[in-house]
Amino acid sequence: MKRLGGAGGLPFFAFVDAKGNLVVNSMRPGNNGRNAENIGHPLEPEEVDWFVAMIHRAVPQMKPQEVATLEHWLRNQKK
Repeated sequence: MKRLGGAGGLPFFAFVDAKGNLVVNSMRPGNNGRNAENIGHPLEPEEVDWFVAMIHRAVPQMKPQEVATLEHWLRNQKK
């Protein structure tokens, strides 16, 4: 987990390429000088935003409808 940029906390997601190099992880960049934070299970709107951004970076060939299905489910899950 540390090798892939995780700073603790689970769940932690990391997408790697075919050689095992990090493409993107669930450490959402901080705003206004704040440190990056692990989104864990994406529940809040900004966490879902980051997860969708992760998908676009890691799997750019994913069909828009597939990404939309994931995003819709995450945004409408029961809290």
